Amino acid sequence: MKKSIVWGVAASLVSGVAWAHPGHGLTTGFAAGFLHPLTGGDHLLVMLSLGVWAARRPQGQGWQLPVLFVLAMGVAALMAMTWLSVSMAELLVALSVLVMGALLLAEIKLSRSVQLAGVAVIAAAHGYLHGVELGNHWAALAGMMVATALLHGVGWALGRQPQSWANSVSRGLGGIMLVLGAYLGASLLWA
Repeated sequence: MKKSIVWGVAASLVSGVAWAHPGHGLTTGFAAGFLHPLTGGDHLLVMLSLGVWAARRPQGQGWQLPVLFVLAMGVAALMAMTWLSVSMAELLVALSVLVMGALLLAEIKLSRSVQLAGVAVIAAAHGYLHGVELGNHWAALAGMMVATALLHGVGWALGRQPQSWANSVSRGLGGIMLVLGAYLGASLLWA
């Protein structure tokens, strides 16, 4: 099981659609929106890692983070779909990969307000970019939000595993994300 998860994550990173927001061939409809987060490495990794990280928060505190993420992402996507233009959101998404990887590796204690604010900013950056890509395809936005919530759930289940393999997978995911986040950020800055 451990090896298949690691190989699955590694395969998603080297596939052609795994880099931050290449378009993913998104057209319209709920299914297109649902598949969008599953085919982009940045979104997939951040959603899984947020679920893992949230699951490891003190009892009763973690569940709010994925819920906040989905809501903030949806609001930012709606804003982008209706009246805003693209800005530094692409760089924020790359930084979100880097930050979530660091959080998985370092297991830093953060205040509740910092956790909530950080998740809201990360979610807004992802939602903003996805909203620009979606145009006025509301069904695709609904699909994307459902897939995002499901990815958080998978990460949550992984984060709740008491076995040592789950901690190893989590740390491996964090390391992959640090490298990918640094690569994406550098490629955006020097492009």
